Amino acid sequence: MPIDVTTVRKIAALARLRVETSEEERMARELAAILTYVEQLQALDLEGIDPTSQVTEGAPPALRPDEARPCEVRDDALSAAPDRDGDYFRVPQVV
Repeated sequence: MPIDVTTVRKIAALARLRVETSEEERMARELAAILTYVEQLQALDLEGIDPTSQVTEGAPPALRPDEARPCEVRDDALSAAPDRDGDYFRVPQVV
C-alpha cells in the first residue's frame, strides 16, 4: 500500500491528529520509510529462534539494591522554601 498525502490525511483523522498541509509530504515519506523497514524485519529468517519477553532473559536485572539510607538533600530543599517549620515546609491552610 503506497503512502501518499491522502493516506496521511486518513491516518491523521483516525488518530485525531492535526497535521499541517506543509508537513503532509514529509509525513508520507517518513511513514513509507517506516513501512519499508518493517518489511525488511518481516523478511528475516527467524526459524529456530525462541521468542523472548525481554532481551536480558535469565540475567539478573542491572539494578542497585533497594536499601534505606538517610536523605542528604533535606537541607538543600528546605533552604529554598518560602516558609518552613523546623524540618517541614509550611504551607497555607486549605479548607
